[in-house]
Amino acid sequence: MDIHGVIPPDQFPPMRQQPSYARIMACLNSLRASKTDSLQDDGEDEWTDGDDVWDCATPHEEIEASLAANALYVQRYANAISRYLSSIIMSDLGWLPSEDDRESLYTVASRRIAERCGRTAMGDITRRWPLVVDDDDDDDDDDDDDGNIPPQRKKVNLIIKEPALTGDSLGFKTWGTSYAMAQMLPALIKTPGLCHLEQPVRRDGLPVLELGAGTGLLGLAAAVLWRANVVLTDLATITPNLVANVQRNAKSIAARNGAHGKGGHARARAGVLQWGASRDDHDPENTGVDVINPDLVPQDHMFPLIIVADPIYDEEHPALLASAIDANLALEDDGSNGGGRLSPRAVVMVPLRDKQTENMAAMFVAAMADRRLVPIDEGGIAGQDSDWASSGEKGVGAGSDFTCSWRVFHRQ
Repeated sequence: MDIHGVIPPDQFPPMRQQPSYARIMACLNSLRASKTDSLQDDGEDEWTDGDDVWDCATPHEEIEASLAANALYVQRYANAISRYLSSIIMSDLGWLPSEDDRESLYTVASRRIAERCGRTAMGDITRRWPLVVDDDDDDDDDDDDDGNIPPQRKKVNLIIKEPALTGDSLGFKTWGTSYAMAQMLPALIKTPGLCHLEQPVRRDGLPVLELGAGTGLLGLAAAVLWRANVVLTDLATITPNLVANVQRNAKSIAARNGAHGKGGHARARAGVLQWGASRDDHDPENTGVDVINPDLVPQDHMFPLIIVADPIYDEEHPALLASAIDANLALEDDGSNGGGRLSPRAVVMVPLRDKQTENMAAMFVAAMADRRLVPIDEGGIAGQDSDWASSGEKGVGAGSDFTCSWRVFHRQ
């Protein structure tokens, strides 16, 4: 192997030697134009902990340097790679007994050729985000190879793909606030403002809505850590990658339902929900406008719990987000002014990076108050965007540090 798992051309298994299916597929997998393009091409339906998945603490510039080196390799040996891919397509692969194996190799080789037709950007990255599961009712004592985690606890890795940032598509990046809130979820559900929803979420399948989900880290974490039934939503341009990330982590979520042989409600689904849009605007068949997924969000006021992280980037967002929360947060179940058994809550975490973000956070609180949605609990934790760390620094906290302000809102 050479750069980041890529096989050099002089080691490509030639068709004249009748190589095995496994050798050919390994070579094809190493030639992906982006090392984090898709699920494994050999039929595996989940990511492995191989070199294709970056640790969340790896500085962004280090990732970019490796991807650039890989791109240079592909450019340098473009002709050799093209000839090799063509040799697979032109071969009858008659020495392989399985027709399914032959078709799989043809499909993947064709995909590698298609990737090289005008695709040169190498900005996609996929990262591993570790979470620690520590449920009171989780007595699973499987061994973990991380000596820093007590035997009673278990580590779960969420695998998140982040496409290259284009234009203002900030939803393609996993922001540090999402990870900070994801790590806080087990403690958050036990706070005074939310503890009444813990059993309905964990045991009864109470639905949870994430607004502005982006790459989906927070909502997926809620499905895993809370064993919750989560609907993750964002704009139509962001949703395809969001759906793919849900699929990538489906096994980790489903595994949470099988602990102790008990059933569970852990589930994640993703779809479109545009802030400020009405159901009358949703007409993708006739107008191409896709603003609300009617299957996932069939009516207003249906979610007793809404979660949001790092949702505000310009001065229009505070009012739009308040509108979206008001439209989707359930009404009081018994008219008890915030004290009912299923009294709905919205949990919002906003990073206070500078004066501008502080002002927009204040605008959001005011917009919520205008809709009689007020904080019942609040606090702050440290956050960081590790992508901005230099290559000489290590750890998640090595990037840009800031305070994450969180609030739990209820209907007044």
